[in-house]
Amino acid sequence: MKQYILLSILFSLFVYCGFSQTEGNALAQKVANAYGIKDFKKAKSMSFTFNVKRDTFPITYRSWDWNMEKNIVTMKDPKQTVTYRRDTIQSAAMKNIDGKFINDQYWLLFPFHIVMDKGCTLTEKDNVKAPIGKTNSTMLTVQYNNVDGYTPGDAYDLYIDKNYMVTEWVYRSKGVAKPSLNTRWEKTLKNNGVKTATNFPSEDGKFKIYFTGVSVK
Repeated sequence: MKQYILLSILFSLFVYCGFSQTEGNALAQKVANAYGIKDFKKAKSMSFTFNVKRDTFPITYRSWDWNMEKNIVTMKDPKQTVTYRRDTIQSAAMKNIDGKFINDQYWLLFPFHIVMDKGCTLTEKDNVKAPIGKTNSTMLTVQYNNVDGYTPGDAYDLYIDKNYMVTEWVYRSKGVAKPSLNTRWEKTLKNNGVKTATNFPSEDGKFKIYFTGVSVK
């Protein structure tokens, strides 16, 4: 897999603009509720740092401050600090930064996006063995369309336990059958009613994405 994909999996999505009308799938809604979507809807701001560790490569990180009321984002990494409004993006450089923001917050907030996003179809299957932990799970597949978002056509298989929490997932680039990346979902943190998994290691432990400094206000 290309290193770029490992460091920045740009999920297929629509530009975040509030809550959509797709809150129809009962399982997806139960998952979103388990992670605190009602409290997330009340949030005014969010901060987090997205970190990537791969084999012996140095840790890559990006820190984000998200003013959800004004749709303003500030990104800090080792090279720069950038602040922008998400509804005024025009240049290719800013679209690139916004793509990173979308990627990073999707890792953290995907249980909410499964009921917020348009342009995707949801299917579920009971009594499926999770690929890493081999636990009996319900698999919810999220398939994005081939038109919208930064990387259209991608698919995600979420493995859900009896408490409607995600234990692991599979990312499938362009919706192909072969997994592009499998990770566990670990170290769930609760902030003002909002739950987020903060550690996503691969099965062999050589690659992981993890979050620090998560705050929801």
